[in-house]
Amino acid sequence: MSEEPTGGPFEIVAAEHDSATVLTVRGELDLDTIPELSATAFPAADSAAGGLVVDLTDVSFLSSSAITVLVRVCDRLPDASRMALVAVDGVVVRPVQLSGIDRVMATFTTVPDAVAHVRSAALDAEVDR
Repeated sequence: MSEEPTGGPFEIVAAEHDSATVLTVRGELDLDTIPELSATAFPAADSAAGGLVVDLTDVSFLSSSAITVLVRVCDRLPDASRMALVAVDGVVVRPVQLSGIDRVMATFTTVPDAVAHVRSAALDAEVDR
């Protein structure tokens, strides 16, 4: 019998897309994976002047603890930066909606749409300077 979670192994990868930071998360976001999420997402948020997108498309479980971490990540963003989530599966969309974090950070169904959203805030900030 396999010890592997049903959603596959946990993985988080950071990349730059159009000056925005995109964190792509795969697997289950639960108490076991929160430390790894925090270790990657907090530093990414601290330096995400072009905005931060967390792609949860391949997440198979989203715990309330993970939602708390996402809110804390959002709180660490530089001034005038935005955070957005990408979520399409009900196992992620439902907890996002029930927790109300979709009122704090926008949720999209594609990474390009989320990147455009966070970049618009960064561009507006540049124009205001």
